[in-house]
Amino acid sequence: MLQVLGLTDNPEALFSAHEGSLDLLQFDYLHDQSYIDQPALLLTVICENNHQNQRCVIAPHGDHHFEDMSLDAIADRLRVPILDFRSAISLSAHPVEKPWGKEIWYTGIEQRGVCSMGGVPIPWVLDCFGQILSGYNYTPPILLKILEPLAQDVIGDLYFEAHAHKTEVYIVTAVDKDSWPDGIGKIRFGFSGSKKSQFPNTNAFANAYLQAVDAYREVRTTIDQSDHADQQLRDREVMLRAEMESFTSLRDLRVGDVVQVPPLTPHSLQHGVTVVEFQTPHYERYILSFAQKVLTQDHWDTESALPLLNFATDTPLCTISDDIIADFDDFLVNRIKLSPGESFIVEEQRYCIVMPIIGEVTLANILVATGSAFYLPKSSERVISNDGSTDSLVLLAMPQEGSRL
Repeated sequence: MLQVLGLTDNPEALFSAHEGSLDLLQFDYLHDQSYIDQPALLLTVICENNHQNQRCVIAPHGDHHFEDMSLDAIADRLRVPILDFRSAISLSAHPVEKPWGKEIWYTGIEQRGVCSMGGVPIPWVLDCFGQILSGYNYTPPILLKILEPLAQDVIGDLYFEAHAHKTEVYIVTAVDKDSWPDGIGKIRFGFSGSKKSQFPNTNAFANAYLQAVDAYREVRTTIDQSDHADQQLRDREVMLRAEMESFTSLRDLRVGDVVQVPPLTPHSLQHGVTVVEFQTPHYERYILSFAQKVLTQDHWDTESALPLLNFATDTPLCTISDDIIADFDDFLVNRIKLSPGESFIVEEQRYCIVMPIIGEVTLANILVATGSAFYLPKSSERVISNDGSTDSLVLLAMPQEGSRL
């Protein structure tokens, strides 16, 4: 039997109030879409919350009549997926083109794209059922994406940038053999100790760095604004770029390496190095330099960021060598190695973001392939097992206790 409950401002209270009921519940909810600068959207939710199932469908509001229909039949009629709160929920890959290559988002929520879980936009689901799935009122989840730079030198190098608040961790999954024949890629990370030692203090070093950036930006802008740059100008660009980059530090990267990026630490992943990235869901950055035309803004942020930057020259790429590869204030990331027949139990009752990067695993009774990503609700099955014949490696991120992620 279907109970039609009308408009509500608290979907979870309705859902919980009917726990154990054999009836389906139908209600409407006005969802705020300010994250994409759009008017509020009226959603229709049909769900069941009995002893066997805790599932729902979510769709834009319409003139729907579903008497005497099962949830599966309703989903078929609406042509929408069913979300199962007691199972792992797949995260859809959302590619975003970049001048240096592309990003593949799994949990992004912003103007440039809104990712989906189980085929439904993530903010729809978490706005309706944030407490049930994550343990929190609706907040954007830990941001997961893959960075895939082009293999071409310079063209495939990312922005040299820093973040005021965002913390992030990279896990290297591939190093292009054509770009790096010895298998050792690079990341530009922080500043050069040898260069800094040539100046009497950090302030003098910072001012010299700014002058080098300004000189390079001037020639970069001239090239970007011209239809044809002559060879003399291009030679000058190469010379000034080398001088600017001499202030920075290049570090080696191999497959399996981990890079922890604290706030205000300048960094630039180099061409041909693919990484999985977990980060706080902040969308802010200072662009310090870029060897191409910047398409996302009409300026560089070097001068405004300079007083804030971390000018340390000895910041390690990673401070944790155990299975916990990131232990930030807001979230942590585990790297779980499973031999055939081995299992791992997630004991914490918090949501998790899970991605196998080697082999296949079974997650909450679902077979999960390499490179796929899943959202594990806090009340779902908590076992990750390797039922195959080869070793597997799984990345698992979860919010820290007390965090608002």
